[in-house]
Amino acid sequence: MVSTFEAFEEIPGYSAIVTKDDLAVNDWNLNIRRYADNAPPPEPHDVRAHLVGGVPKAETAAKRDMFDAHGFDPGRVFQERDADYINFRPEIEEKRQLKERVETADGVRAREASLREAFDTWWMGHINRLVQLPETQDLMSLRAEFMDSFTRDLSAVGLLDRFQVAGALASWWKEALFDLKALMAQGFDGLVDSWVTSIRALLEDGKKTNARFDPSEQPLIVRLLPEYIEQLDDAESRKAEIEGRIAEIDQAEDAEEEPEDLFGGAEVVAAKKKLKKELTQIKKELKTLHGQLIQRMEQARARLSADDCRNLVRDVLRADLLDQVDQRIAAHRQEIALFVESLWSKYSTSLSTLEAKRDRAGRELHEVLGDIGYEG
Repeated sequence: MVSTFEAFEEIPGYSAIVTKDDLAVNDWNLNIRRYADNAPPPEPHDVRAHLVGGVPKAETAAKRDMFDAHGFDPGRVFQERDADYINFRPEIEEKRQLKERVETADGVRAREASLREAFDTWWMGHINRLVQLPETQDLMSLRAEFMDSFTRDLSAVGLLDRFQVAGALASWWKEALFDLKALMAQGFDGLVDSWVTSIRALLEDGKKTNARFDPSEQPLIVRLLPEYIEQLDDAESRKAEIEGRIAEIDQAEDAEEEPEDLFGGAEVVAAKKKLKKELTQIKKELKTLHGQLIQRMEQARARLSADDCRNLVRDVLRADLLDQVDQRIAAHRQEIALFVESLWSKYSTSLSTLEAKRDRAGRELHEVLGDIGYEG
């Protein structure tokens, strides 16, 4: 058995020695935070930059690994000032421009595309193991193989480290585990049938509890009934537009003002009546569409062949895994944007600039006072 002392020594990233006396003083509590400070380092501030302007190169150099991992060229945001400082590029006038500059950088887009290409290559190289699951019945071996190969192949791109990549696979596996077990037990046809059954149950429960059900959030419906989803989206858009027009009229009436001519000069009362009639019709259309969902879904399921079911399951599982990867890509990109924005907050306006603005405002005020005869 590993002793308490040895266990603390073996924790990666912690080199401080914790003695048994230390443990005793802390009532033998093994919470790491009692013995090691894991708080982030304080935010650095360069006094010279605050006074006379510029961004310290040392602060951006400290994030070089993060920039390189995502293919971000700091020249997209900064330009040379002197040996130790850089400036924000003159065309950047507001903080909100920084995020866009990070997201649209060619290097960033290229690196993200490379990771997605690596994902596609990995998926095509390992999908057969997933397809064979109903025959192999070896779920744990599949997980081990996926974890090792996925972590190795995607972390090799360099954008995400192996912990982030492994986390994406682990999160996907946890969410997909029920489906994978159903696939192993029932095959692809059986898994698709279980999805249909689950959606039917959700709809029936929703009718009892009045819970909202959004078909566009169901991958099976999106793939089986693309025309149906398009019809729903169109009806919802028209409903929102008419509700917005009615709200404009109501606001104008509350303010006792004439509403804008939205309807070719029609009288307000008549226009509002017409809009409400259209809204009622669209609501009936939406109710009909929602009422048709189960029937249309089951009809579409009945038309699927065994190959169609296999391809459908593959597409759904692939999209879910790629979504896990994309979430981590977005988080890493956001980390870069937040860092650059923090530099803007600290250094974009120096004390000398503020003093110059103050002096200019003082001169302008003095001139105005002189023009109106209050100079004294």
